[in-house]
Amino acid sequence: MRCAQFRTALSARLDGEPSGLPGTRLDKHLARCTGCRDWLDRAQRLRAQVRATAVDGPAPEWAAGLSARLGLDGPVGHAPEGPEPSERREGPESSER
Repeated sequence: MRCAQFRTALSARLDGEPSGLPGTRLDKHLARCTGCRDWLDRAQRLRAQVRATAVDGPAPEWAAGLSARLGLDGPVGHAPEGPEPSERREGPESSER
């Protein structure tokens, strides 16, 4: 079996998916293969960075620039206000969405 196949299995295991290989086989390979250990270390660091970014969301400057390019007004991250309840249409057309 080649390292590429082990790395695919390691990636699946890192994502909480079935790896398709017994865990002991992956662990034995990692114990012997510095290339795959380095790969797993980089993958774990990248995953942590992506998760940290996802929690924080985009930078306010980036979001403001996107909103400006899209021609949106108002605070970023809020849904635009709709009509007041008294102004909403009643009838069968309004429920067909």
